Amino acid sequence: AASCSPDRIFKVVFVGNSGVGKSSFIHRFCYDRFLAELNATMGIDYQVKSLMVDDTQVALQLWDTAGQERFRSITRQYFRKADGILVMYDVTAKCSFTAVRNWMSSVQ
Repeated sequence: AASCSPDRIFKVVFVGNSGVGKSSFIHRFCYDRFLAELNATMGIDYQVKSLMVDDTQVALQLWDTAGQERFRSITRQYFRKADGILVMYDVTAKCSFTAVRNWMSSVQ
């Protein structure tokens, strides 16, 4: 049943420049709906997505971080104990792609 506690919990942190689509991606994955208009994330937000993987109940904690420079120090705190980090960029914005290297450095 969906109310069962998960066998495994994975913390996944999404990082990238502001406006690249982190919140939209997470919302689409969790609720199967795309929202064209989402406000910029301030600080940090997270959603939980429960899945069955083989016979294991898994909960994904999807941490949505703010891309603005002023939130970088807050964002770094959430890398600790993360099971995965996704660095996102906007294919239509070259500067967001060139920023991937900086995001990777702050993750390491």
